[in-house]
Amino acid sequence: VCAGTLNGLSVTGDAQHQYQTLHKMYNNCEIVMGNLEIVLIDHTQDLSFLQTIREVTGYILIAMNVFASLPLQNLRVIRGTQFYEERFALFVLLNYNPNTTHALRHLGLNQLTEILAGGVYIEKNAQLCHVDTVEWRDIMRDPRLEPVVRDNGKACACGGWVKGAWGCPPGFGGDPFVLSPTGAPCHESCGGHCWGPGPEDCQK
Repeated sequence: VCAGTLNGLSVTGDAQHQYQTLHKMYNNCEIVMGNLEIVLIDHTQDLSFLQTIREVTGYILIAMNVFASLPLQNLRVIRGTQFYEERFALFVLLNYNPNTTHALRHLGLNQLTEILAGGVYIEKNAQLCHVDTVEWRDIMRDPRLEPVVRDNGKACACGGWVKGAWGCPPGFGGDPFVLSPTGAPCHESCGGHCWGPGPEDCQK
């Protein structure tokens, strides 16, 4: 068990300092008592230490980072005992750099099945795919809440490549895909709901 933070978008020090603080707090952690806030982390940093986290009691904030994927593949529950901006248990915003290609591309929360309180807000993540293919209402326990998921990755239909007039670029293919309404592919075994393109990415 480890303690969370309550800093929001305010950060102290540079990106390296942010990373070292995160590593110190969450290395070998399984349950975060409080909020998991990941802000301003660079694409060069190794975040694999986060994969031990199974539960967060407060909220998760992921903002202004440029790493490609989030290693929270073992996270099962967000309890939502505290909210970000008074109503969100999962808040994902502006995870890209407009001047480079570095950006968050996959949430990869493949084991997440429950957000016990609070809503979901995922906006302005220019290269983030497979957030429209998740049925958030199956995860959020409060039926009054609508997930806010908008203005994210535009080039998701070909696994992050821009789809041309004749389909995906040459060499892209392999597994059979079923396109979701937004054009991001789920594997045919997923029934249209997934966290990524592979058969192992089906939403549970």
